[in-house]
Amino acid sequence: MKILVLSCAEDEFAGAVDYYNSQCPGLGYEFAAEVQRTFDRLR
Repeated sequence: MKILVLSCAEDEFAGAVDYYNSQCPGLGYEFAAEVQRTFDRLR
């Protein structure tokens, strides 16, 4: 199964990762990893 993500959603996701990392170092990366795990479960 292929998951397609709109470019505007990718931009917003990158912004969210940056924001969470600015609030607490590494938090954005944890968020990104959880999103990846969710995509993996969907596949």
